[in-house]
Amino acid sequence: MLLFFNPGHETAVKNSSPYYTAPSNIASMQKELSFLPAWYGAACDSVLIDENNDTGFYRFLLEYFPSLSKHIIAENLHHYPELEVSLWGISPQAIYYFCELNKKYDTSLKIPEWNEAYTYLNSRQAANDCLKDIIANIPEISENIATHFYKKLEDIEEAVNSSPQQLLAKAPYSSSGRGLLWLPSTGLTRTERQILHGILKKQGSVSIERVLDKQVDFAMEFICDGQGGIDFAGYSLFYTTNKGAYQGNYLGSQENIVNELMTNIPLSLLDKIKLELIAILKERYAFVYKGCIGVDMLIYKEEGGYKIHPCLEINMRYNMGYLAIRLFENYISPLSDGRYHLEFSSGEGEIFNRHKLMEEQYPAVFKDNRLIEGYLPLCPVNKNSKYWAYIIVKSLSKE
Repeated sequence: MLLFFNPGHETAVKNSSPYYTAPSNIASMQKELSFLPAWYGAACDSVLIDENNDTGFYRFLLEYFPSLSKHIIAENLHHYPELEVSLWGISPQAIYYFCELNKKYDTSLKIPEWNEAYTYLNSRQAANDCLKDIIANIPEISENIATHFYKKLEDIEEAVNSSPQQLLAKAPYSSSGRGLLWLPSTGLTRTERQILHGILKKQGSVSIERVLDKQVDFAMEFICDGQGGIDFAGYSLFYTTNKGAYQGNYLGSQENIVNELMTNIPLSLLDKIKLELIAILKERYAFVYKGCIGVDMLIYKEEGGYKIHPCLEINMRYNMGYLAIRLFENYISPLSDGRYHLEFSSGEGEIFNRHKLMEEQYPAVFKDNRLIEGYLPLCPVNKNSKYWAYIIVKSLSKE
């Protein structure tokens, strides 16, 4: 497999043009973090990186993690002419990019084909349709968490004015905390109207849901084979800002994650949701899509008890949660746990300076090709870095 990182692909899907150009911040993230898929890939996989300008970093990784996927630049693709391409997220733009690489380097890379069903399957509408099915089949799930879609600003305004609770607006094609807008209970201001008008103009509708008293963010991760097969890959426990933007993931055993969830939600309910999702995803996704699907969920507090929202988003792509699961399974001591961080800074040299400080404060300790404790960057860091993916791990035993 040839793995490729193309974040923010939902917007590219909605745009639908093979010539789509991502915003500059997304393009920078893609370039700087292009090696990220290596952490969920297999030893036989290759990862297409933007440029090979930090050979010391890759040599260091190879020394401690010999089974890690290897990096490759486009100019060397002719050495691997028939690799199957595995995209972080499938979009017309990403497909076109690899078609052009095939022409330029005279290769025969096996590229995913675009299916018109993907446009709907990547949307919040698809997630809400799945949520309705789950609500209908599992009585423990509250009916009042379903999303409503609006196409007119005045209808959104009316919904806000008539709601006894605060509402949250989301762009139909967005993810990872992007495209979210908390609507003030006192009524829309000029700022909110402008933002909502922009979403309506670009995407045609806005989804509105009530704000929940969130306690825990988590997800269930699945792998589809494109022929109707689907496997549960694990739970991911993640962290967000108070505005919903993604910050990072817990790194630890599945047992630890399940125990954390079970402090508020019975395992029997989690299993019911998992089985229901497998049936839904098998029917709607698994025959037309090959790759990862992450279903974002949350535990919230209501009326003195804890409840679960089983389908906030369906991310039809590889994601940080799946990466965290594979990273822990393959490269971290089972007697350790920690956290995966994803950060941004526009300050010149700021990330590089913090990176050097982390290396001093949390020196990495390895044993048997696994990290036992310490700091480890997952992608190269230099003085121009604006994006930073790294982990900090601590030992749970006295090895």
